[in-house]
Amino acid sequence: MAKLLKKSLRSKHWNDAPPSSSPPAFDQEDDEFHDAPEALLHPEAHEEGGIAFTNKELLDQQRGAIMEIVKDMGRKLLTGNLNLINMSLPVKMFEPRSYLEKLADVWVYPQYLEEAAKAQDSAQRMRFVVTWFIAGLQHAFQSWRKPFNPILGETWQASLVDGTNIFIEQISHHPPISAFQMVGPGEGYLFTGLSQPAASYLIKSNAIQTSAKGFRRFDFPDGECIDITYPEYMMRGIMYTSMPRAELVGTARFVDHKSRLCCEVVFGKVADSPDDPLLQRTDSFHGTLYRFTSNAQSVSSSTQAKGSRFSYVRSLVGGGGGSGSGSDEPELLCEQVLSTATGNWLSHLDWDGHRFWTLSEARPAVWGPVEAPLPSDCRFREDLRALQAGQDPREAQATKEKLENMQRNDAKLRKPHIEALLAANQGK
Repeated sequence: MAKLLKKSLRSKHWNDAPPSSSPPAFDQEDDEFHDAPEALLHPEAHEEGGIAFTNKELLDQQRGAIMEIVKDMGRKLLTGNLNLINMSLPVKMFEPRSYLEKLADVWVYPQYLEEAAKAQDSAQRMRFVVTWFIAGLQHAFQSWRKPFNPILGETWQASLVDGTNIFIEQISHHPPISAFQMVGPGEGYLFTGLSQPAASYLIKSNAIQTSAKGFRRFDFPDGECIDITYPEYMMRGIMYTSMPRAELVGTARFVDHKSRLCCEVVFGKVADSPDDPLLQRTDSFHGTLYRFTSNAQSVSSSTQAKGSRFSYVRSLVGGGGGSGSGSDEPELLCEQVLSTATGNWLSHLDWDGHRFWTLSEARPAVWGPVEAPLPSDCRFREDLRALQAGQDPREAQATKEKLENMQRNDAKLRKPHIEALLAANQGK
């Protein structure tokens, strides 16, 4: 079965059409997809689950760079957990982009957000927001190179052909935090948040684990808000395997406190679908959309700290690390199950048996540069431009180290002023 599925997959012209500027229709009678050929896997799906790292030349290059790091770190690696965020890594591991640009890679299906903005029913709006989220996950691994760490004050501005605009700024050096704002056409929605990435090399698991603390929230003109908690990303078999793979683990959570709605999407094999091979892979998922009780709402409102923008900023000002995901979220008591979702983030998503997203049918949009970005835009970085231009990697490395040293010196100059502000804040 697996070989037949893979054969049919390779013969499919997956996403070979240019991005579409108009969203697809979602009339259930006309656009349901129940036949098996419409639910083919991503062409780079790994047999064990997730997306495969198929570029052998790049893999050998990345592994060589990792071995250099291992030799340099020595005894520090005995802890079994190597923090990759706070390290100065060799340029040859990098792609010529900033993390600010990579952050938006997964936000390229605005057609589902347009449907969410138009929805009159809160549950239907939630379904489309979840669909938007799932559809974009494949793009988290479209490049296996590491992006450049943003410099404090660095920005990025871009837009989609439908009129969506995005603005991102690096607002903290340690810990690294990026603030973003995405505005839909006609201000039909506002997507805002803070992203604090963390990446560690787990020696015993032979994997890189990445996550992002912070908050992410959709605001709609009618006053409804949806808070999102992201799952974790795992890149397995980075060393010592013929083909590494990347997948998602844990749970994604979507909460609309005003309408008392919550959707929890759990990644992994779907236990009650043993006859569907696409749902028996580790890149499968199942989700439950439910209404939670009013008591749970009051509890979550008082502890919404863990996911709110205001408390997150307060925790940073107070010197904390901010909120995480998963166990940090308040427990919500289910009052009524409204809908269920099943699918595979490398192929499709169904809500109550109706197909909302199919990989081979949906076309991703492409972020385009604005005509006159701020001087702080990451496209003007010297080290990034040097690597992009194909110059000697040693020159790009030297420029990168120069910028890092400038940032460290700036941080030293700011430190006494920050400490004074913190002391004054605690005194209040």
